[in-house]
Amino acid sequence: MRLHFTAEDLARVKVHVLGPLAETALCLWNLQRRDGRTLFGGWRARTSPLVTGDGPDTARFLSSPGGGLVDLFTLVGAADSLGEGLERLVSARGGDLRAEFAVRGPARPRAQWLSGVMAADRPSVQRLAAALRECHRVGVSPYWDRVHHHLDGEVARRGRLMVQGGVTTLLDSMRPMAMWKSPVLEIPGYRPLIHTSTDFHLAGRALVLAPSVFCGPVPQLFATAQADTAVMVYPALNNPIDAAGLWAHPADTRHADAPVPPALSALLGRTRAVVLCVIADHPACTTTQLARRAGISPASASEHATTLRSAGLTTLTRERKTALHTLTHLGLTLLNTNGSAPAST
Repeated sequence: MRLHFTAEDLARVKVHVLGPLAETALCLWNLQRRDGRTLFGGWRARTSPLVTGDGPDTARFLSSPGGGLVDLFTLVGAADSLGEGLERLVSARGGDLRAEFAVRGPARPRAQWLSGVMAADRPSVQRLAAALRECHRVGVSPYWDRVHHHLDGEVARRGRLMVQGGVTTLLDSMRPMAMWKSPVLEIPGYRPLIHTSTDFHLAGRALVLAPSVFCGPVPQLFATAQADTAVMVYPALNNPIDAAGLWAHPADTRHADAPVPPALSALLGRTRAVVLCVIADHPACTTTQLARRAGISPASASEHATTLRSAGLTTLTRERKTALHTLTHLGLTLLNTNGSAPAST
């Protein structure tokens, strides 16, 4: 797939999180896949038995392991809460629903109630919404705080690139999953479901780059002739260490009264606690920014950040020559269970 941009199209590129409904739809797709076992094997093994009732029918209807998803992304748009997204789905115009659901076609037998969904019968669409709510409860909700934090960090990192070098720097940073060759963004390995051509012209549409934990490994493009926005969902989880933190069972998180390991006891000093909070509040910040916001010297900020990183509370990523500090799941758990560190004064 090749996305063609004009100069005006480049000015309309955005990066933001689509929200819990989008992640729920993508998680149902992910459950049917067999790739990415290192990243998703444990989560799939835990989640699959919990998807019951209308859940399996909903998963097969909205997606298939061979590719192709019902486009809830441009149909519903970004929604901060699951309730908001489901309300938009249920209240969508019947014609829009029928047009989108028809993409799945009559390829395989399906539960009778899904015929009502394809016809945009309101009670059937409400039943679909109820199934999505239940799938979210078992597959996404237990991990949503961590997932949301991870995605916010991804948006902050990409946004920083766009501020520093413009949208072309942002698009160039999508390698290797997408290759920027101005004025075209190529997506290797993309298997279009409905686009008859491998060339897609934005033609005035805004392009939303939407990171997803459950998408992968190839970005997915969603656009309709009627929509003024095209959405490219791309994988934002590629590191097994990050995945292990995201999918840790809720029972595995540290309780407030649990003993603090020696590696963490060194973090109880006030200045280091402030540094940890600054990284939590400002994902993907540089050492210079960290020092300024914490009110300490760059050398001191670097020293404290190194200790935090050695304890597994933060991680360091590099964008070209820039080092960026981000909180890990362990760091987030420490803040959530032991109270926020004191603010800088």
